[in-house]
Amino acid sequence: MAEGETLFCAFHPNVPTTLRCNRCGRPICVRCAVQTPVGYRCRECVAGQQALFFNARPLDYGIAAVAALVLGLIAAPLVAALGFWAIFVGPLVGSLTAGAVHRLIGRRRGRWIWLVASGGLAAGLLLWRLPLWLASPFLLPRALWDGVYLAMAISTVIGYLRFWR
Repeated sequence: MAEGETLFCAFHPNVPTTLRCNRCGRPICVRCAVQTPVGYRCRECVAGQQALFFNARPLDYGIAAVAALVLGLIAAPLVAALGFWAIFVGPLVGSLTAGAVHRLIGRRRGRWIWLVASGGLAAGLLLWRLPLWLASPFLLPRALWDGVYLAMAISTVIGYLRFWR
């Protein structure tokens, strides 16, 4: 850059800047800059790098949904019988589900795998319990323990598939 030459942001053409993306060299303003451990980058370069990290295929989402639904259906009668003890069963079921999903999809990472697996667990419980709740409204207070179980199981799935892996 020549002395006195003014650069303008590649994404905001009216904003003058002296900052450049350290990957592609485009001029970027403070609003477009993303701080990374190696310096400032534009959002496009950051998105391109993240795309390499998430390597799950579309079929993996279906596999995750079916696996979580099946495990949720298997765990639902157990949770229905345990009541208070669902507090301890929730993390166990969540951990088993997350581990099974992770192995079944070939240890690939997907941006939304955690959400699909959580939804499968919730759907498994609802498919089992909803007819009972509708048939016998006096069982509705037991829904509290179902909610506790679901919160514990889903938080474990999220922790395992989104943050740990």
